[in-house]
Amino acid sequence: MTPTPNDISSCDLRFELAAAVKDLRHYRDTRDHATVDLMLAWIDALLDEWNRRARCR
Repeated sequence: MTPTPNDISSCDLRFELAAAVKDLRHYRDTRDHATVDLMLAWIDALLDEWNRRARCR
């Protein structure tokens, strides 16, 4: 993914979200329920930040 000057503020969140989703799938496959709950909370926090940045534009 190559960020554009107008899109740089969300690029880091895209990478973080993509990594978090990959990790979430792994922990679901291994049935690590406690870590799944943590990953879901992390994804929720990332989405909150995404929405905060979107409102600031």
